[in-house]
Amino acid sequence: IALSQSGETIDVIDAVKRAREKEAKIYALVNALGSTLYRMADYKILLMAGPEKAVASTKAFTAKLAHLIILAYAVAGRLPEGKKYLSQAIEAMESILKNEIPTIKKIAKKIVNSHHVFAIGRGLAYPIALEAALKIKEISYIHAEGLPSGELKHGTIALVEKGTPCIAFLPNDETYGANLVGAMEMKARGGYIIGISHTPHEVFDYYIPVSDCREASIIPQTMVVQLLAYFLAVEKGLDPD
Repeated sequence: IALSQSGETIDVIDAVKRAREKEAKIYALVNALGSTLYRMADYKILLMAGPEKAVASTKAFTAKLAHLIILAYAVAGRLPEGKKYLSQAIEAMESILKNEIPTIKKIAKKIVNSHHVFAIGRGLAYPIALEAALKIKEISYIHAEGLPSGELKHGTIALVEKGTPCIAFLPNDETYGANLVGAMEMKARGGYIIGISHTPHEVFDYYIPVSDCREASIIPQTMVVQLLAYFLAVEKGLDPD
């Protein structure tokens, strides 16, 4: 399964070429009709996210998450359940856009002069921590690092000092406790904890609620940090595009 916004990313194309040489069937999730990946794939689904007008890919990323979640539920024979959780994720995103923008702007103002931002997650939340770091680096030019909660002690914790912004993803799944421990470790060293979760906790300095949508919770959680990266860029007077 190859994922690409443009359908032209050379790393993806090269991997697909090698897979085809081994007679693999290629399934493409791509946003660009007629692109190289689209033409090479045996099976393809257009993301239908609309054109990405900025360098940073945001809506294509969340569209990929939605397609992969619904695919996983379909393979498991639980398609109606997957559709239900995606619908809940859409409602959660609408709630964030309606209610949480002022909080996200406040956080951006608070951390705009920071030298480092760290994001932690585990399980499904780990790649979202990577996405948070990528977008913050890409459009606000602040150094950011995403890592698994359990890897904090292997070097990164030494860089956390008083006021260091630390984003913690705590979805309502089996990783919640481990992620909370990571947030507490950063807090103990003076970190400024931004909690993104279905429930508040006293360790958070700022809390952004994201309702529990099972696996689909990662979609609205992603949107929160994409918005944060955007407002950080705006706060610095940079062009987010």
